[in-house]
Amino acid sequence: MKKVLNESTKTIEVINSYKNQIPFVISIPHSGIYITKEMNDNMMNNVILSNSDWYLNDLYSFLRELGFTVIINNVNRYVIDPNRELSFSQSDNYCKSLIYLKTTFNKDIYKIPPTKDVINERINKYYNDYHNELRKQIESKLEVFNKVILIDLHSFGKDIDTDVVLGNDNNNTMNKDTFSIIKKCFINNGFSVSENIPYKGGYITKKYGSSNGNCESIQIELSYKKYIDDREFIEEELPKINKTIMENCQSKLKEVFISILNVFESY
Repeated sequence: MKKVLNESTKTIEVINSYKNQIPFVISIPHSGIYITKEMNDNMMNNVILSNSDWYLNDLYSFLRELGFTVIINNVNRYVIDPNRELSFSQSDNYCKSLIYLKTTFNKDIYKIPPTKDVINERINKYYNDYHNELRKQIESKLEVFNKVILIDLHSFGKDIDTDVVLGNDNNNTMNKDTFSIIKKCFINNGFSVSENIPYKGGYITKKYGSSNGNCESIQIELSYKKYIDDREFIEEELPKINKTIMENCQSKLKEVFISILNVFESY
């Protein structure tokens, strides 16, 4: 279930902060479960905040021991979505909204739409903080390495015939060679992979990555069926985990990231 933020809640967690041993920054922007009190008080009865990137913090917990710098957003994407352009504010289409008015199942969220003051407060407290942290960690890596790779981790519930969708905005945020190496690491560990369809990378991937710059970026989308449970996902919050599926996927993902490290150790 979602939780309400209080003064002691850590809204962003950074693992291996400024430990610049490897040229990678990992972003997990959509797995948070905390919402604000004003949002909780203004929500319609029985609203289900569906399709968060559930449990990715737990699934990718091995990244800490491998030395990756990981930035985790503990604030729910429905409060404000850091993977949207700042120019977006309110829309019935959650894909084009900084602050969603409807759920991913097109259900109304609020009794009264968030005011301009509320929107600005969420931008200042949560959106800006996440991007400031991303920027600082990337810049810190670039003081040590000539090039940095940003990996933005997500998951999906759509019925797509693939385990993983890798997005680099059709080779605009990461060059073909780097992209092919990462794709091969997934395939070699038993994952089926789609390139840029239907997810070619969101705002974070496009904002920070360039195929010919000193920071390349890739979005990794993982099917719910691959790590939560092999079933159809309906309108729900925090679905029950199939432990066997989760542990098997986590083991394979760890091998993927070990493979990536081995390839790029001299990057």
